[in-house]
Amino acid sequence: MTQSTNDQLTKGERTRQALLDAGYQQFVLRGFHGASMRAIAQGAGITPGGIYNHFSGKDELFAGVVLAHHPLTRIFPQLIAAQGTRAEERLRNAAHAIVTEMEADEGLLNLFFVEMIECQGAHLALLAETLMPKALAYITEIHGAVGIRPEITPFALLQTFVGTVLATVFTRRFLATGGASSDMLAGSEEFVNVYLHGILLDE
Repeated sequence: MTQSTNDQLTKGERTRQALLDAGYQQFVLRGFHGASMRAIAQGAGITPGGIYNHFSGKDELFAGVVLAHHPLTRIFPQLIAAQGTRAEERLRNAAHAIVTEMEADEGLLNLFFVEMIECQGAHLALLAETLMPKALAYITEIHGAVGIRPEITPFALLQTFVGTVLATVFTRRFLATGGASSDMLAGSEEFVNVYLHGILLDE
């Protein structure tokens, strides 16, 4: 959030935002169950009891963090905003921008796994309800602008694009942790090449 935007918020809105930011830091470091409400309050600069003026408890706070910081909140807006004169160029630009943003904040992938493993995806329906309509409308436009096989629906195109982006970030992080050097790792360009054109030579 920019300083000018923050200045326009009320005191209560600023406190709520501070709690979401502090909650994000705690959840990605310690997981849902390990995160301390006391530490979150301290990070937001309020007393622990003050949290309950904004959230009913840890689950509602975590739901707010998911809506504010989940990787999908970065993927879908970047996809919609991607520029280009051709559909392939727009998809490539979107993938590059998303991967760059996600790799700049390792907490995003951590939050993804906290939500999926500890919370079993409990908040994803709300997230999809918030983000999906615009993303699906955009990908439907892309679907109509490029030669896609008829059996691949716009939703399948969206699903596989999101999967490609997440796979890029996850595998690069996983293999780097395992000792692979950066020059050995495929980046977004290689992943998108496979996504668009496959891996087999034309026979």
